[in-house]
Amino acid sequence: MLGLNDKSWLIEKFYEIHHASFSSCPYEGSEKLFTYDTYFGMGHSLKLIDDPSVFKVSPAGLALGSYTQKMFSNNVLNGHFLDLGTGSGVIALLLRGMGADHIIGTDISPAAVSLSVKNETLNFGNNKIAFVVSDLFSGLPNENQKFDFITFNPPGWRTPSEKLLEYLMSTTEVNEIPLSAMFYGDTLLLRFLQELPTYLNKGGRAIIGLNSLVGIQDILSRYKNEKYQDRRLKFRFLERHTFPLLLYSESWKRISSRLMEEFSSWRDKNQAAYSVDSKGNLYWSYELVECVLW
Repeated sequence: MLGLNDKSWLIEKFYEIHHASFSSCPYEGSEKLFTYDTYFGMGHSLKLIDDPSVFKVSPAGLALGSYTQKMFSNNVLNGHFLDLGTGSGVIALLLRGMGADHIIGTDISPAAVSLSVKNETLNFGNNKIAFVVSDLFSGLPNENQKFDFITFNPPGWRTPSEKLLEYLMSTTEVNEIPLSAMFYGDTLLLRFLQELPTYLNKGGRAIIGLNSLVGIQDILSRYKNEKYQDRRLKFRFLERHTFPLLLYSESWKRISSRLMEEFSSWRDKNQAAYSVDSKGNLYWSYELVECVLW
């Protein structure tokens, strides 16, 4: 069960090595599915379908879920909740399990939205969460709706250089994962911060999970220096976790040297932060940040 160990990335690493024999368990429903379990504390756990077209819950996702559970563990979950980039639906499902009633989960991937619906049925036997395909806020059922709590776990890497992009576009090594699922996190975060005040209730808050490979200081500086003064946000650092860089497919592992060159270039320009141990393993910082209206 992912999340029962504070060093949950070690479990992920073990799963990475032994995936074929250990990573999931068969679930007999209308079709044969493979599932895995996640745990977030205070008895809150979820069973999720292992679908190769959608990312499994990562160590970062577990950290965001555990913080969400901790934040609301002693509160009645009134209000409206939005989980952007829901993926497997895990944060939206956790909120429902904790008692929230008005939840929307969005993802730009139709496959992720479809999987989220299946995961809700698997865990609760019915469907109450509105899972919709949306590019950030653009596909919400009600474009004028505001929310009391928003979560967002964006892509962790910043926009690739022209050199790396040309290589990625010319190779068939990584075509099983859209580049937008890994890169362009800086561009997407700036869009999110620009649009967020329109959808956040007064007194509401958003929790975003930031990867230090996206260039956190660079993004916040660009936001503060640009044209959003009339809808300014305040930021508060909540907590930080350190995780190793895990490349979840063999094709991405084969281009790891190219990726390391790119990351090094970002760091040289103060656009990323990470450390490398004596064996060449990269460690990045996952940082939870609260956004509220000024």
